[in-house]
Amino acid sequence: MAGKVYLVGAGPGAADLLTLRAAALLREARVVLHDDLVPAEILALCPPAAEIINVGKRCGRHSRTQEQINALMVWCAGVHETVVRLKSGDPTVFGRLGEEMEALQRAGIAFEIVPGITAASAAAAAANITLTHRRSASALVTITAHNARDEGMAQTIFDPLRTTFAIYMPGPDYGRTARELIDSGLESKTPCAVVSNAGRTNQEVRHLTLADLNKARGIAAPALLIVGKVAAPAFQAEQEEQALFAHQATQASHSDADRMGDMRTVQP
Repeated sequence: MAGKVYLVGAGPGAADLLTLRAAALLREARVVLHDDLVPAEILALCPPAAEIINVGKRCGRHSRTQEQINALMVWCAGVHETVVRLKSGDPTVFGRLGEEMEALQRAGIAFEIVPGITAASAAAAAANITLTHRRSASALVTITAHNARDEGMAQTIFDPLRTTFAIYMPGPDYGRTARELIDSGLESKTPCAVVSNAGRTNQEVRHLTLADLNKARGIAAPALLIVGKVAAPAFQAEQEEQALFAHQATQASHSDADRMGDMRTVQP
């Protein structure tokens, strides 16, 4: 039976800034696949018998390709009960999390995401800066200077179709929030997710589109609205998986038919 992969955020680097959940998982881990930026003081929390593997990519130096990391995660989950994929900062922010989740989903491996303190929050705290201000900064943009298409920031920073919007306090009038986003240039079919009480025992996640957001009712505060293409995989995962299985079954059926035809051809 396959194990479970925990995609864990290591935070900015100090061990005392780890979440309690992250620390507990490291103490139980059988194997840890970690980024290059994760310091020794955090890895020291792992059991002496744990296998610790550096899979980091830094300054153009790649110990493994992303495809090799994906394959290694899947293989480890087939051998070990608890696998920790330890990422710097928060795994959901510029951590190639999407590619690794897709690989685990394709392999049928269970996984869980454990958030960490992201670099923007840690840097702001270190510099005594608030990232938002009620009077002068009601929006926060996180952007990377490096992307898979090697595009400059000017090409992505103001492109709403390639941006993820995390909207705090989006209710209770979700219809108004949706209208303002559509008026700002987003398509009505843009996927979104409303997350209520994130990380708590009464957590609730609803997947919608902006067009359907005005129908959202009974969502308990605190809630956060995530809008953008990244919300689509969770929204469409079941349909896409069923389509993939159907396609594979059709191909397998055609292959069997071809083999039977070949066998009939070579019979005397």
